[in-house]
Amino acid sequence: MFKSVKRKLTLLFSLTLLCLLLIFIVTLYFLISSVIERNEQNQLYSFFTANNHAFINHLKNETNQGLIRSEHGSEIFYYVFDKRHDLYSGLESAPFSMDRLREDERITESSTITTTMEWKGYHFLLFKRPLQEKGILYGYAIIGKNVTEQIHVIQTITWIMVLLTVLFSLAFAFLGYYFAGQAMKPIKQAFDSQRKFISDASHELRTPLSIFYSSIDLLERDEKEHLSEFGREVVSDLKEETISMKELVNDLLFLARSDQSQIQLQRENIDLSQLLASISKRFSSIMPDSIQFQQNIESGVSFHCDKERVQQLIYILLDNAIHYTDSGSITLTLKKVSDRIMISVRDTGCGIKQEQLPYIFDRFFRSDSSRHRNGSGLGLSIAKAITDMHKGIIAVESSLGKGTAFTITFQTKSSN
Repeated sequence: MFKSVKRKLTLLFSLTLLCLLLIFIVTLYFLISSVIERNEQNQLYSFFTANNHAFINHLKNETNQGLIRSEHGSEIFYYVFDKRHDLYSGLESAPFSMDRLREDERITESSTITTTMEWKGYHFLLFKRPLQEKGILYGYAIIGKNVTEQIHVIQTITWIMVLLTVLFSLAFAFLGYYFAGQAMKPIKQAFDSQRKFISDASHELRTPLSIFYSSIDLLERDEKEHLSEFGREVVSDLKEETISMKELVNDLLFLARSDQSQIQLQRENIDLSQLLASISKRFSSIMPDSIQFQQNIESGVSFHCDKERVQQLIYILLDNAIHYTDSGSITLTLKKVSDRIMISVRDTGCGIKQEQLPYIFDRFFRSDSSRHRNGSGLGLSIAKAITDMHKGIIAVESSLGKGTAFTITFQTKSSN
């Protein structure tokens, strides 16, 4: 139990940290990208502002300078177009080419745009603005810059951050697992001490309770004629309470041994159909007249199990159904589906609230509808322990005021 809690705490801690680190990386990536891109845009805008007047004068004076290509890769390149989008002049920088502009309709058809473009493994930032003076449009200018190096820097930083995130996550997962274990040590020690106390106390109480019960039984048989009616009633009450106390001690001892894996199952191949039919016969004879007992037991179902424990399991569920069903029906069902054996006990009793179902197998838990009834609240805990010992699953479905159904599923030996 503590190992699974320790793993869950470590997993929760690691996932939380990983999510925070991922959020940090994504935020940092967008911040760095935004800052770098804004800085590059400001450079292009400054270049446009500084040369805007010169570009307009060239167009006004019809001074066609043509396209100049620089193979050395100038930092900023530009193209100047007239109103008909015909190239008038420009400075082209390798590796960019005018041909790439003509392929992108966004740039050729828009009068104002700021965008990025990828071509032949390079990244470019492009800035297009109209060339106008006193409301008169003379043409357009496209200014660009090779930002491949900046993009690669951002990508490199991102991968480094991802790698650091993985390394830190592994480190924190290890530390979280270690510290979770350290934090749970005193809890585990207290829990182990409590279990040992319950086990020792239950074991030590069995002998005096047996002696006390034997003494009361002897007193009731030998001195019955000498006791008054009130005395006989007191002795009878003491006997009943002693029996209840012995049952409670036996239940606590069973659960304590189960926690410490000290219960050895006496497994054997049994005819489960015959066992449930026999149990049904016994319970039908003690069933109140207001309850109709029904059985739907598939014949020929065998199971490799501890016969006494499985019998105890069915007793608990049927006894539980009788206690919480004032009138209506109780149905015991056994069927085999493929490699699974399914046993269910369904009643039409008072039912259980939905919010209480997750706690129904907890020790000493009693639902609102059972608080005025007798019982220790250990029966269903024992039922779950027996089911777990046989590698089975016990589930509950219930509707308040309509009834409850317990279903046990076992895997057959061949499937194991």
